[in-house]
Amino acid sequence: MARRFIGSPLLRQVRSRASLEASWRVIEANGRFSKSETVRNEILAFRENAFGNLTSLGARLRRGTFRFPAARAVPIPKGDKKDRMAFRPIVLGTVEARIVQRSILGVLTGIRDLQPYFQNPHSFGGIKKASGQDLAAVPAAIREVLFAIGNGAAFVSCADISGFFTRIPKSTVTAIIAGVVPDPDFMALFTDAVRVELSNMADLRERIEKFPIHDIGVAQGNSLSPLLGNLILHEFDRIMNEGDCRCIRYIDDFIVLAPNKRAAAARMRRATSHLSGLGMTLSPEKTHTEPRSVTEGFEFLGIELVNGLIRPSAKAQRKFVASLETMLKESRKAFRARRAGTVLPKGQSLLGTLRRFDGAIQGWGKHYSFCNDGAAFAALDDTITGLIRDYLGIYSDERRSAGDAGRRSLLGIESLSEMERSPFPWPTKRAGGRHSMLTGMPSLLDPMPPSSPPHLAGEADRLIVPR
Repeated sequence: MARRFIGSPLLRQVRSRASLEASWRVIEANGRFSKSETVRNEILAFRENAFGNLTSLGARLRRGTFRFPAARAVPIPKGDKKDRMAFRPIVLGTVEARIVQRSILGVLTGIRDLQPYFQNPHSFGGIKKASGQDLAAVPAAIREVLFAIGNGAAFVSCADISGFFTRIPKSTVTAIIAGVVPDPDFMALFTDAVRVELSNMADLRERIEKFPIHDIGVAQGNSLSPLLGNLILHEFDRIMNEGDCRCIRYIDDFIVLAPNKRAAAARMRRATSHLSGLGMTLSPEKTHTEPRSVTEGFEFLGIELVNGLIRPSAKAQRKFVASLETMLKESRKAFRARRAGTVLPKGQSLLGTLRRFDGAIQGWGKHYSFCNDGAAFAALDDTITGLIRDYLGIYSDERRSAGDAGRRSLLGIESLSEMERSPFPWPTKRAGGRHSMLTGMPSLLDPMPPSSPPHLAGEADRLIVPR
């Protein structure tokens, strides 16, 4: 990478302390709850000296010596886990790389002439809620679907673009940005930020071709990728919303709403044709084979809309319950391990587990707060109550067989006698005079030497006697 020109105004924004700190806060918040222990440890290590690390990062960006290290390829299994080729090709950069990518994203989204390419009333994924908007992301998209139905849409077709991020040409989206951003030094950094170099290519073998190491494809895991997805589909959004049809898109998922079945089918043919020109296809497993009536019910973005009812999809409900079951199962496993002498982590205690359990319920409920099917939530509550009842029963069994210290451990309340301490040693006499083991200074019982002026005796008192 060539040395950056320090006078570039956009580069100054990227490396500004405010931008780097804001980016770090987002990376930290996301990484703190990652399922990957490696990611969590990297976040913790960076946090230990976040101020110094950000200062160093800003200095290297200012001097033009920052380099994006090779990233780590992480194949996330999906569908049949036995199928080695069924996975999501996640690319995970270092913490520093992710901070710089996030800072670049903040600069790009603030460029007014670029905003029309990714901010439109038909796209809802990967876009930060604008000032004055009350909703964003999935809730905003579902509300637009309901508006379209209220305005006469009677038929829908739902679709998903197959392997979307792996089909985005880096050169095309880079050219779109360069046409708006006349800053070659910033564009050089941007090009480096979206380039994919992998540190574990040898471990991937035949799966390497699924990762975007060439011009076609952008990295899932790079915070810039959703923006690039919106840029490449800017024209798609325009043509799909001409006339009497609506097309609402969330990254690679979209729904066509039309006044009749024929119009919906024609608009889907237009979508297929346009995407073909971009080298993209629709996923046969996730795309309607033909339009269906709104009255039949349909699912979009994990939401079921059925004859006036709006609720989380059956799959979303099953996944949520499974995550709660796993949480309780891990705690029960830790209970059993305690009996064998393993220290019970506080997070797996009764209080720690129920606190996380309640947090998960609140988060999930808030995410689906726009749904109106009270019966579905009541049924979930019954299931959750059963899980809690069974868990408390196991806790009670463990508690009966534990001593007082074990019961406190199971509950998650600290024992004072087992807390780590650093006690002060009691001072002892030494030959030739009484000295404190704490400081090596004369004991309080030792008189000051006769030659010591009175004001020095007062200083000694202040040093020795706590105030």
